[in-house]
Amino acid sequence: MKTAPNIVPLAGLVSAEFLSHIGNQIAAVAIPLLVLEYTRSPLATGLVGAAAVVPVILAAVVGGRSIDRIGAWRVSVVADALSFLSVLALPAVILSFVDIPLPLILGLVFMGALFDPTGVASRQVMTPVLARVARVPLARVNAVRGGLENGADSLGPVIGGGLILLVGATHALFVNAASFLVAIAITIVAVPRPRRARTMPAPAGSRSALRFILRHPSLRGLAFTGMVANAVVLPFIMVWLPIIASWRFGAPAFLGVCLAVFGVAAALGAFAYARLSAVLSASRIFYGGLIVTALSIVYCGFSGTVVGVIMAVAVAGLLLGAGNPLEQTLLHEATPAAQAGRVFTTLTAIRYAGGPLGLVLAGAAAEASAVGISTAVGGGILLTTAIAGWWLMPLETVELVQREIT
Repeated sequence: MKTAPNIVPLAGLVSAEFLSHIGNQIAAVAIPLLVLEYTRSPLATGLVGAAAVVPVILAAVVGGRSIDRIGAWRVSVVADALSFLSVLALPAVILSFVDIPLPLILGLVFMGALFDPTGVASRQVMTPVLARVARVPLARVNAVRGGLENGADSLGPVIGGGLILLVGATHALFVNAASFLVAIAITIVAVPRPRRARTMPAPAGSRSALRFILRHPSLRGLAFTGMVANAVVLPFIMVWLPIIASWRFGAPAFLGVCLAVFGVAAALGAFAYARLSAVLSASRIFYGGLIVTALSIVYCGFSGTVVGVIMAVAVAGLLLGAGNPLEQTLLHEATPAAQAGRVFTTLTAIRYAGGPLGLVLAGAAAEASAVGISTAVGGGILLTTAIAGWWLMPLETVELVQREIT
């Protein structure tokens, strides 16, 4: 006898994921503006951005193994609880002390981001099981998840900008912390705690996950191209746009507008993924999106008008957003359940490995020269990488991936 579809657990998981993304986007607006206000240094802004990205890489060492051994549901709840406490520390310290040294800010930002990547990975691991319970195709689930993630990328900066205008950047971070508490409550109430299934033991350590990624043609392309993409896109969001908003136009709140527009465009691209995948190849969606994004970043660095920057940001996010559900679907279809936690966190770590170096170099370049020069260099690197990746590491369609696995 077949059980009836139950969409409540999947809806709860997606809702908790959406709220955590909202909180993170509030922090994405508040923290760079706080650092620029305290230090007046693009290099310091890049260093703080790097401190927020390094935990994503460290999650591959500890987070993935914890998910595979303890279980994704438990790790999700624990990671969100630890994120709440660590995120709360930054505004508490800022409100308690007048002069805060940069190393302390770096440490607090690092701690605030330390547990979040593991929580994100744990929700990714739970998605295929809950999609089967709800009897919803995985590609459609990932399209919705990608659209909501990018929607949070648009709504979060709007909320963050409004909070900064009303209560200031420091107090806005309390909302980021509270989002983790709400995510915990939704997970406990809506997502059932699964029984631990007996599975064959997976190879220990992250090395097996790394070997799996490097041997799989599509995941290998996502990993190496994504590494370079994040070395450019993260500085664009965390260093160049804050400088353009604060210094070129003298309007810090304009950063929230830019990030909101970027999120809306990316959400539209993600929601359109199901239709795009029916008429375009995986390579055209992924690499084509990176090419368009690269050209938009270059234009944004030289545009002297608000409208020009907004249009460039919107175009940058459009096809980039469609790549998110594509990556999730390829990853879910290709990865064995016993290795899911390690493979997900390891792939994310590889893709973010270029981020810290890119952020520091972007900050140093922006401090030494005009921001347009650094965006031109970064956009040129991304453009070259996308073209080379398309030629050397074309992505297979989901159907071909499934055929290869079976």
